[in-house]
Amino acid sequence: MDLKKPDIPSEIEHVAESVPPRAVWTSQRAYILASIAGVVGLGNLWRFPYMTGENGGGVFVLAYVVCALTIGLSLHVLETSAGKLAQGGPVGLFRRINQRWGRWFGWFLVVLVTLIMSYYVVISGWTLGYAVDSVRFALSPFDEFTAGYNSLWYFLATSVLVFFVLLRGIGGLEQMSKLLLPLLVVIVGGLAIYAQTLPGAAEARQFYFGVDRQALLEPRLWRMAAAQAFYSLGVGQGLLIAYGSYSPKHFNKVLSSSAVAATNTSICVLSGLMVFPIVFTFAIAPDTGSHLSFVALPLMLDQLPGGPFIGVAFYVLLFVAAFTSCVGGMAAILAPMKDQLHLSRRKAALAVTVIVTVLGIPSALSFTPVGLSVGGDPFLDVIDKATGSGVVIVAGIVGAALIAWLLPRKQLLEAINSPSRRLGPITISPSWIVAVGRYLPIVALLVLLVTYLT
Repeated sequence: MDLKKPDIPSEIEHVAESVPPRAVWTSQRAYILASIAGVVGLGNLWRFPYMTGENGGGVFVLAYVVCALTIGLSLHVLETSAGKLAQGGPVGLFRRINQRWGRWFGWFLVVLVTLIMSYYVVISGWTLGYAVDSVRFALSPFDEFTAGYNSLWYFLATSVLVFFVLLRGIGGLEQMSKLLLPLLVVIVGGLAIYAQTLPGAAEARQFYFGVDRQALLEPRLWRMAAAQAFYSLGVGQGLLIAYGSYSPKHFNKVLSSSAVAATNTSICVLSGLMVFPIVFTFAIAPDTGSHLSFVALPLMLDQLPGGPFIGVAFYVLLFVAAFTSCVGGMAAILAPMKDQLHLSRRKAALAVTVIVTVLGIPSALSFTPVGLSVGGDPFLDVIDKATGSGVVIVAGIVGAALIAWLLPRKQLLEAINSPSRRLGPITISPSWIVAVGRYLPIVALLVLLVTYLT
């Protein structure tokens, strides 16, 4: 996922659950650019390559693209449109849907984001560590980086930085990220092109684009691909609901979401083109796990002409992308705590930081000499797969069904505000999007039945 951060002025950066927020984007183009700026992050450059490596390569890439541009896009439109109707975040939206139990589903989404952030900040800490080492021209292999307690110390340092930014507001940080993230994409593109010259590039392309047609019939593949689409687009986490609440009524939600989904998908595919030639050149196992990109990239930068300087730019920009996503995700947790529990901003920021830090320590320790693991897998990998490849699907599907069935259909279609639109061979209409939200649970249940009966 990549987690989306609200690109709004610092004085109203939180999502007020009780007070209807004013729109802050003056044009649809500005809204789309802000949304795209929120796409680029660790969900694309860290998670997608490792999920691809663990799920069969090209067949996973194909399944992911299909899921992102169909189900993911549809639910992206639904959540942002519902946010506009509710004029608030997930707790306010689902409380409006049902006064008795709706708020509990909203809080469930807040808890889910909290669990995701607990290990996302750990990964962001890795990017901070690599940024510091690259500036010192002392990049080391991942095994050496995690030989001591770097994973824990940099995690704690990132948490402290997030806390101070939450206190001061993220307006300036957001503007900086919008300027620097395009540079990160350019560097990733350049590294992907260079990676095609490596000795293992041909084998990597065969792995990355080769499709095992038999594997396409496996329900687990589609579940994992849908999970990655939800994760990287921010579906099922309440963040898009908050983000959509700041969009003016006249915005075409299908157009906006299509731009986000297409950009997100393109960057994911590009990241794989960068990582897998390194993987096969240096005989790294594609299913290495969550640290795959951190193992692979220093090896290429070490032999690339000008590699140390490119490494500085790459890891500093990657940290900016990761850090702004951290702040955005934490702000989304802070908002309902501040507004629903009536805490001061300082107390809410401190509470959020402490909770996320305590929950994240086991993930940080899984890449230290402690080697905390569950069933032989690092704790971080386990919690990522449980939330990012499991719970997020349930949350996304159930949330979409509640939105599509219980919000007034006419108002929802008006909020989507789009005529039928073609995306390649697919024709997308607001009615079709609502139908996806309504009937996706039935399809998901059938997939689960097939998975457990075969």
